[in-house]
Amino acid sequence: MPSTSVEVYCLHIFFQCLVNPLKPQYDGGIVVNPQLNSGLKGWSTFGHSLIEKRVSKSGNQYVVAHHRKRPHDSLSQKFRLEKGKIYTFSVIVFLAAWLQVSHGNAEVAAMFKTPAGVKNAGWVIAKHGCWSMLKGGLTVTDSGPAQLYFESKNTLVEIWADSISLQPFTQGQWRSHQDISTEKYRMRKIKIHAIDAQGNPLTKAKVSIKQRKRNFPFGCAMNQNILSNKAFQDWFTSRFKVTTFENEMKWYSTEKSPGKENYSIPDAMLQFAQKHHIAVRGHNVVWDDPKHQQQWVKSLPPSLLSFAVQKRIKSVVQRYKGQVIAWDVNNENLHFSFYERKLGRNASAVFYLEARRLDKKATLFLNEYNTIEEVSDGSTTPDKYLTKIREIRSTGYKGPLAIGLEGHFNVPNLPYMRAAIDKLAKARLPIWLTELDVSSSPNQAMYLEEIIREAYAHPAVKGIVMWASWRPEGCYQMCLTDNQFKNLPTGDVVDKFIAEWSHKGLLGVTDTAGFFDSSLFHGEYEAKISHPNIGNSTLVQLFEVASSASSQQTLHVKCSEEPQRGQYGGGIIVKPNFDCGTKGWTAFGKGVLQERTAENGNSCLPWVQISEGHETVAVVFKTSRGELVPGGRVIAKQGCWSLLKGSIVGNISSPVDMLFEVYDRARIQQFKYRLTMSHCNHLQKSNGDPTKTKAFPRTAVGGVSVTIKQARSGFPLGCAMTRNILKSNAYQKWFASRFSITTFRNEMKWYSTETERGHENYTIPDAMVKFAKQSDISVRGHNIFCENPDFQPQWVKSLSPMELKIAAAERINSVVSRYRGELIAWDVVNENLHFSFFEDKLGKNASEVFYSTAYHFDPRKTMFMNEYNTIEYSGDEAASPEKYIEKLEEIKSYPGNVGMLAEIGLQSHFGSGQPNIAYMRVALDILGATGLPSWLTEVDVQKDPNQVQYLEEILREGNSHPAVQGIVIWSGPAIDGCDVMCLTDYNYKNTPTGDLVDKLIREWKSGNQEITADSEGFFDISLFHGEYIATVTDPETNSSTSIRFDVAKNIPSETVHIRIGV
Repeated sequence: MPSTSVEVYCLHIFFQCLVNPLKPQYDGGIVVNPQLNSGLKGWSTFGHSLIEKRVSKSGNQYVVAHHRKRPHDSLSQKFRLEKGKIYTFSVIVFLAAWLQVSHGNAEVAAMFKTPAGVKNAGWVIAKHGCWSMLKGGLTVTDSGPAQLYFESKNTLVEIWADSISLQPFTQGQWRSHQDISTEKYRMRKIKIHAIDAQGNPLTKAKVSIKQRKRNFPFGCAMNQNILSNKAFQDWFTSRFKVTTFENEMKWYSTEKSPGKENYSIPDAMLQFAQKHHIAVRGHNVVWDDPKHQQQWVKSLPPSLLSFAVQKRIKSVVQRYKGQVIAWDVNNENLHFSFYERKLGRNASAVFYLEARRLDKKATLFLNEYNTIEEVSDGSTTPDKYLTKIREIRSTGYKGPLAIGLEGHFNVPNLPYMRAAIDKLAKARLPIWLTELDVSSSPNQAMYLEEIIREAYAHPAVKGIVMWASWRPEGCYQMCLTDNQFKNLPTGDVVDKFIAEWSHKGLLGVTDTAGFFDSSLFHGEYEAKISHPNIGNSTLVQLFEVASSASSQQTLHVKCSEEPQRGQYGGGIIVKPNFDCGTKGWTAFGKGVLQERTAENGNSCLPWVQISEGHETVAVVFKTSRGELVPGGRVIAKQGCWSLLKGSIVGNISSPVDMLFEVYDRARIQQFKYRLTMSHCNHLQKSNGDPTKTKAFPRTAVGGVSVTIKQARSGFPLGCAMTRNILKSNAYQKWFASRFSITTFRNEMKWYSTETERGHENYTIPDAMVKFAKQSDISVRGHNIFCENPDFQPQWVKSLSPMELKIAAAERINSVVSRYRGELIAWDVVNENLHFSFFEDKLGKNASEVFYSTAYHFDPRKTMFMNEYNTIEYSGDEAASPEKYIEKLEEIKSYPGNVGMLAEIGLQSHFGSGQPNIAYMRVALDILGATGLPSWLTEVDVQKDPNQVQYLEEILREGNSHPAVQGIVIWSGPAIDGCDVMCLTDYNYKNTPTGDLVDKLIREWKSGNQEITADSEGFFDISLFHGEYIATVTDPETNSSTSIRFDVAKNIPSETVHIRIGV
């Protein structure tokens, strides 16, 4: 029997349905014969079904339960489960219908029969023709026998099962998993280096660290009682920075009678929250539960209900637009369907579309209960939740979504909770516990701690809000305090976590080199350093600990007695050192501008009096449109000079004012998540071939010396560039030394070249094309059109269909004719699977017409579709490989497109978390079957501790796939912005991602090689595809001859003949 001492929990789960099942997790754990390699040993019938072992055509063995009459008729295995242990369960379930099965799938549950009753361990929707993974678990309260079996209400199907595992964990092991995960995903090692003004280390300096703000949102609901109760206010504001209003924002609270809206209470609550820097989740826009509708709403006919709902959405979302961080749009639309039954199955999608149109910044949530709380509720299983997301997508809504899990628990089933979140995480959407509470019991506080610790440890969970707002008559299900606001045991649990995650009272001493090491939870911190060498002063430094690809962060704390001269001589700043008074400087706002001179004669400009030792000072740039663009910040201190270093990127030419602010700013941070899983790394070499070279004069010569140098790589690996390259020699040198192909990020797009109708300006893309040609860099034309309505020139949006048709024709003529023959390809219509701006206005053949027109203007160049999520995200049905091929075939088959060179553009914007390399490969296989080359056109990876690793996996997978003919990375140096990924810092020194790119450039390039030919004049070598120069030296005459040759794809081997002399 397999060992039960496994201590590492497996996060691995497959959301896709696979052709072949994977091996069982934990080698099956305590399951006997998990892969059916020993016949039916260990397995028996349950109920009145028949079971048998079968073998697939590929040799896979599995067990089948057939002739089922009742839901529980299936296969089973017996175990003895031990009290206090946690059991995780997984199985690959296959459903084959020997009779017709509606919709081609059925729900299958894993059940455990025990002396205390039957327990559900998990669900999956099994499909006909492929294998689905069921992952779940249970906690055992009493030792004793148990019998595993499967259940499906659809008795017309056979249940096929394979790779079954059941793994026990002790409570200590489970807690260890949580601690390891917490340290990995919520913390980061930091190193503080304390030095004096001369750069000498401050040994044995006292260090105190205080958390100013934690990054992980941990909050609690509030209700209107907080408006009139000072004790409630003080208790709440001292703990929480995120909240949800219990009922005050709901429709039945704000419009009790038709047309009579009253937002006075939620307005006051929002004002209170904003005053105390508390972020608010909007809860909710509408609620699908019929019992929570106003009576007047229930009585409306569909036509009037549709009008009323649209009015409600517009009313509440517009009112609080920009003031809430999220919206629960249609609450509990898995359990209930009030609006779907009255307005049609796409009602939810319509609601999300309208909410997104009105508020483009807030995150839109689904919000449901029992998805992680109660395994026996078949209405809201993770599979059902993900199906609902796909349903909303398929019926119209394509915008961003997030997963809200209410979290109303009785007795928590932690292994099921973890397995459920594992599965939901495969959607790569943010997950929040939105209404967490635990029903009253003697173990309520213990259960609450277990749930919070489990959720916080899971990398996919991005926030927690508890449903425990105080009411004098008693809370909904759980209170944190009594009516005097003294903590109850549940409140003590909350305070325990807040203290644990904030490092209260963290003190230390620097070592002999001036360093102090610690591990801190992600957040914003203040470090104070005191030492006799700096007198009575205390050095204070603000810093942020955030998720990063680097496992350690070093903070250098230094304060100078004298300011240094302005960097770059001040650049374009007039009188940066104030050696000629305050020329160039004016007062901003109500400040008073004074010139002062220090005792040593240095002229300075104290823009604020610091009264209490230190304050945050920021540099801000005010544009001509009134926008304030932050440029950087620092903690300024009394008695010494601190360096504020920052920058801005100028997106448009415009006058700006540079000013300084003193402030204490509270921020709401957007979070990304990561999920690490097992994966394969077997790459198939497709971009290198063996080449046999023969060097000979008139007869073959042995022993000649041959030097081979690659002149140009045959696999295009490029990078995007921006207009910033035109003004930076360092940028130009960095780029030209690495890349031979590029795409302009925005400079060639319609909204950049024609901001006003008829006023075209190609100055910037012309200059960029000129630079690229001078540097022998090929350019992809990006793009002629983009279907996304958000990226149209403003004047285009208001055109009538006829006007738009004319303007579009002028656009194609203008840009394609201008650069005809100078570019290697065109992204003709960007993202025409996700969006349909032109189709909606000009008809369904709009894309086909654009491709035909572009092809006839530049017939020798390749025309691309360019889409996202086709290889990145399997859950986006709009851009699946099949949908991509279907759309591309429509374009190719359109009259006038015969002979057009078409290729497949895959943007490849990967989110944070482990990329699904297996899906990426399958998608590339499907696309490759068309025979058309594929390019990864805009590769980047969201910020993540493992960003470099994930980028390497993606690039290697792309390079190794025979269908992929080129890769362009959607990144660059820091000057271009690093919201997602940067390859260098501002000094063009490589970041870790830049080091990776350089490593792959070297690895995929055959370096200079010196070889001696054999006695017949031959030598064999494997070279990457590309252009080469071979130089052969005759050992007798010492004369040399060089020849250029190509190593090309689809040629398994090639002999190159080189003649020496005449």
